[in-house]
Amino acid sequence: MLRHISAGLITMFLIINGVTLAQPVTRTDEPQVTKAEEQEAREVAIQFTIRFAETKDLTPIVRDLYFSDFVERYKKFKTKDLNANPVDLYFAPGLDYNSRLLTEGDSKDWGRFYVAANNFLLFGFISALKNYSDDTADVKATDMYPSGVIGLLNKNPNLANMIVRKGGPKAVGSVEEMRAATATLEQAVTIMRERQKGKPAVIADKEELVRVIKGDEFFKPRLEVTDEGIFGFPKGTRILFMKTPLGLELMLARDDSQLEIFWTEIIAD
Repeated sequence: MLRHISAGLITMFLIINGVTLAQPVTRTDEPQVTKAEEQEAREVAIQFTIRFAETKDLTPIVRDLYFSDFVERYKKFKTKDLNANPVDLYFAPGLDYNSRLLTEGDSKDWGRFYVAANNFLLFGFISALKNYSDDTADVKATDMYPSGVIGLLNKNPNLANMIVRKGGPKAVGSVEEMRAATATLEQAVTIMRERQKGKPAVIADKEELVRVIKGDEFFKPRLEVTDEGIFGFPKGTRILFMKTPLGLELMLARDDSQLEIFWTEIIAD
């Protein structure tokens, strides 16, 4: 997990300190993002980044920037290619679940699970950013989460690998375990919010952040045109993958007149 988050941490640090990011190579044989799509995707990334940095809560962001049925889209997409035998599936770094929960868990449970897990990951990233310095050789678990939070997750076997991997993961196997994991993650985030009260804002220069996301090639969205339906979208849907400075990549599609988020993934490189 820490290797994945550290890539995003360095990105955010460079932005805040006004350093131009690496330039990706554009392949001309791939579908290209239109100027209008690019501008709109960058605007979504700006809203996502600033709003989370200020509120440290995905709940209002999900309400305003996501497809209203994103949870059901995820569940149906994951269920589609599974055989009759339940298998363990990845949900977040260090957190797996048994595939039968795709049908046993309702949208409310899955929505809370998604928000709690990603609030926890993003909050850890922001905490690490506050502890970053030029002398930092690597990002440690204690840079991201206080000892009380680490101890709290260690008490839940489904969550014990989210901060430091200690062995094979124990997948969330029932709705009851999902709810317990969600409650623990929510408690952990509450602890971290309390510790952050009164501390300086994460984004010291909002105008500079906006300028970089709007103009730097690092944040140029990537386009894929589906050749088969994913997340319930028909063949030919234009899917945009948009990096954010928070270490998450947004998956965007058009819902009526605007781009909206239908899922997110940790940036792996």
